[in-house]
Amino acid sequence: MIPKTTPEIIVKALERFDQELRDSADWSGWEQKENHKFAIQYNGRLYPVKKIISLATNTPVNSFSGGSEANRYMTNMGFTVVRLREDGENGEPNIKYLRDGFNFILKEYLNARAGGKFGKKHPIWAAFSDIQKILEANDYIKQSPFLKVSWSVGMGNWAKIPWISFLDSRETSTTQSGVYCVYLFRQDMSGVYLCMMQGVTEPKNRLGLAEARKFLSAQAETIRKQCSKLKEYSFQLDSKIDLRSDAGLGIDYEYSTIAYKFYDAKAIPDDDEIINDLKILLETYDRYIELKNNDQQENDNQTFSREEYVSRVIKAIAESGFYFEPWQIAAYITALRTKPFVILAGVSGTGKSKLPALVAKVTGGVSKLLPVRPDWTDSSDVLGYCDLQGNFRPGPLLEFAREADEQRNRHFICILDEMNLARVEQYFAEVLSRVEDRWLAAGGGYESGPLISIALNESDAVWMKQGLPPNLAIVGTVNMDESTHGFSRKVLDRAFTIELSDIDLSVWERVVNGPTGITLWPVEAWYPRAARLGDLADHDGEAKQVIGDVIQSLTEINSILTRAQLQVGYRVRDEIVLFVLHAREISSAFVSRGGETVDPLDLAFLMKVLPRIAGGSNAIRQVILQLLGWTNRGQEFRTEEEASPVTELWESAGRRGSLPGARFPRTAARLCLMWDRLQSEGFTSFWL
Repeated sequence: MIPKTTPEIIVKALERFDQELRDSADWSGWEQKENHKFAIQYNGRLYPVKKIISLATNTPVNSFSGGSEANRYMTNMGFTVVRLREDGENGEPNIKYLRDGFNFILKEYLNARAGGKFGKKHPIWAAFSDIQKILEANDYIKQSPFLKVSWSVGMGNWAKIPWISFLDSRETSTTQSGVYCVYLFRQDMSGVYLCMMQGVTEPKNRLGLAEARKFLSAQAETIRKQCSKLKEYSFQLDSKIDLRSDAGLGIDYEYSTIAYKFYDAKAIPDDDEIINDLKILLETYDRYIELKNNDQQENDNQTFSREEYVSRVIKAIAESGFYFEPWQIAAYITALRTKPFVILAGVSGTGKSKLPALVAKVTGGVSKLLPVRPDWTDSSDVLGYCDLQGNFRPGPLLEFAREADEQRNRHFICILDEMNLARVEQYFAEVLSRVEDRWLAAGGGYESGPLISIALNESDAVWMKQGLPPNLAIVGTVNMDESTHGFSRKVLDRAFTIELSDIDLSVWERVVNGPTGITLWPVEAWYPRAARLGDLADHDGEAKQVIGDVIQSLTEINSILTRAQLQVGYRVRDEIVLFVLHAREISSAFVSRGGETVDPLDLAFLMKVLPRIAGGSNAIRQVILQLLGWTNRGQEFRTEEEASPVTELWESAGRRGSLPGARFPRTAARLCLMWDRLQSEGFTSFWL
């Protein structure tokens, strides 16, 4: 039986072995001898198990057995024991030192690219796997609860620039975004870089190539100011990294690199130096993240100037060359904050798909376009299905929801393009239900329960838990001139419907006011004050007056709608009130390009009330007639003769989207259009 000792005494025994025995005649090259099957791996070095135990316990090596007894003794104290006499599980290498691993890769990788079969059985794969194990056994990395070591040699084919990365979960979970540390091998294998750099893929997808490079370059310059101490350890703080790579790939890395140190293939340092450099860089990485998180916390504590930020968004979109009225952008942002489900309607070519993508881009969010197909008949096309082998194949919306869930510090927008090419109630039923079944999330905002309810294999269980995270919103687009399927009241009740049909063909010149760029919004800026009116807190006397006024108007509208069984319920009441309250915070943005003020309550009626009116019955005729009078002067029209002057005024004004002089100009103008269609065709609806 091995005498008891402590990890501290074991460490002293390891140090004694390094100082007194490692280079001695008896122990030099001991790991190559057949009688040594296992070794302790500590700080990048290997130590004989039985000898270390002997030194630590002052007992002879022949007084206890090796193998499982000695190995278990060491692992129980938290030390790592590795096998020496077994080939790597995937291929030939059984690398024990980083230096040997780097040398092997730099020597053999080009041969692999030239004709080696890609896969886990190749020696290169085994070499990277061995290096990962060595790095993960390092004390600094092992003790960090945030660091993860990963590597890549390509997907299906050998990568031109293989890498080994160090990802801190507080910053990023992927090399496609955020800041991380990484070993990058030159394409010609003349050396390897140890770098701190930024993910390139996500900024390119979000901003486009040119804007992404500007963004990455500016970010790198800012972060370098926090990393100046690295210069003392021979790190370079510039963008002159030379990966000897193909043009496009190399340029992207140049823009994203923050700091780097080069190891020439002819002079790879020993493990002590490699580990020391890595520790210095990882410590710098850790300080950067802590400082960033502290700054973020301070920013969170400061007042978010929503009105100013929305003004910047409007300006940035105007400078991008797209035409939207300021109130349209303000209404979209307010609706999306109030309810994470918005429908953008209008004739083709008015920017319905572009608006959510542009807003996401200029606020630092993420957008994904999901074209709807006419053959979608159930939720499997958006949420996923089980194949014949019983494996779950997640759908694009479910995958996007998971991506958003993993990055809750950013806002995500899923754009369902041409969403009514298929029946929304069929392929979107589960999502519609979950939009309503949301509760307050721990970090703010509102999240839902799982989107799928089918039983899955244990390996796919993660998908069974995936709901709508608080930072995900869904925007559907509808071409009103190509409406294949209409919307049921179930869909309309659950969405804000914004029409983008105000077209001014005379506007074509790009607005140039100097670059605005991206204004990163904290994700909390998208969270509503409440999901239901009853949950609303911290409302002042003025807000209470606004709530009362809105409810009074809705009560009057309901008295008209009830006659055709079209009255709104509590959900619509709550959403209209919350929309108006949210709009008050950015009231200066609810204007037209000509400076005309747009009433948010007018827009709310247009979005939440009128889309539910459709038909040709006498009841519908009376509802439209009476609503037209109420929105025009506050009193219902009883006869068609009373309505004639109003519809004639609308005609003479050019059938515009706003009726001059009306109490609710935009709702009244739309009612004029619906009345005109009812008179001429015998049927009407909100949609064309």
